[in-house]
Amino acid sequence: MKASFKHFMAGLIDYAGLFPPASLDIDTALRSYAGYLAGEHGWMLGRFVVPASQLHRVVPAAQFRFSVIVSANVAEEEMDRLGSFTGAVETVETRLADGADSPALVSDQLLQVKNRLDQAGLRGVQLFVETGTSAAQAIASFNGSGAGGKVIKQVGYKLRCGGMEKQAFPAPEKVAEAIGICLGHDIAMKFTAGLHHPLRNYAPEPGAMQHGFINVFGAALLSWGCTLSFDETVQCLTDDNAGHFDFREEGFSWRDKTISASEMKRLRQSKAISFGSCSFDEPVEGLRSLGFLGNAGA
Repeated sequence: MKASFKHFMAGLIDYAGLFPPASLDIDTALRSYAGYLAGEHGWMLGRFVVPASQLHRVVPAAQFRFSVIVSANVAEEEMDRLGSFTGAVETVETRLADGADSPALVSDQLLQVKNRLDQAGLRGVQLFVETGTSAAQAIASFNGSGAGGKVIKQVGYKLRCGGMEKQAFPAPEKVAEAIGICLGHDIAMKFTAGLHHPLRNYAPEPGAMQHGFINVFGAALLSWGCTLSFDETVQCLTDDNAGHFDFREEGFSWRDKTISASEMKRLRQSKAISFGSCSFDEPVEGLRSLGFLGNAGA
C-alpha cells in the first residue's frame, strides 16, 4: 500500500454509530466498532465517539480508543461517568455555550471545561470545541499559555460539515475560511457530519451538496503543507474528479500541488486529525468504487 494513502487515511474515521442517521443502540455500535477494527480496513478507524452520559454502558476492550462528548458545563453526571471510566479517552468534544463570542468568554469556558475534566481525573486529552471561528484567537491564546496544564494538551476546532437538513451543510467558502483561520492561528481541526463519501457529491436527501472527506482533508493538508490560496482551497473542496487526487509512494497530490508522505503523516497527527461518521462502510465503499483502494495498493 502506498505510504501517502496510508498516512492520509490512518485513523481518519472516528466511528459515531450512536448518532443520526445511523442511531444505533450502544451495544450494536460497540459490536460494529470491534468488527471494523478487526477487519481488513480497521487501520482507517479512529476513536469510538460516545456521550459521557453513556460511558457507564461501555465495556472497553484493550484496542478501543474513545472520543467523549460532554456538555459545555460538563455536568456532575458527566464528571462521575468520566471519573469511573476505565477506557482510553484520547479526545473530548464539546460545543461552547451560545453567546461565547468574545475572547474573555471563550477563555472562561475553556478554563471551566479544563477544571471539570481535571476533577474527573483526565490527563493529556485533546479537546475539540464546536463554536464560531471568532473564537480562534482565544483558543490560540489558551494553547500558547499552557492553560490546559496536564489535563488538556491542546484545544482544537471542530467543524460541522453537514447534518439532517440542507442548511446544515456549510458552503465550500465557509469551510475554506475555517481552514484558513485555523492555519493562521495554528489550531488543529476535527470535522464531523456529512462526510460519508470521498468526494463532493449531491445527496437527494436532504437535497444538498455534500463535502467529500478526500476534498476536506486534502484541502486542509495542502493548506498547511503548501499554503494554498483561498481560491485554491475552495477549488480543492469542490473538485469531484477523482483523477485530480493522486496517492503515490512519495506523497499526495491534487492537480499541481504536492505534499510529501512524511509531512502528511506529521500534519495528520498534529493538525488535520479526524472526522466523525455514523457509518464506516460507506466511506470504505466510496474509496473502493472510485478506485482509491485499488490504486493505493497497486
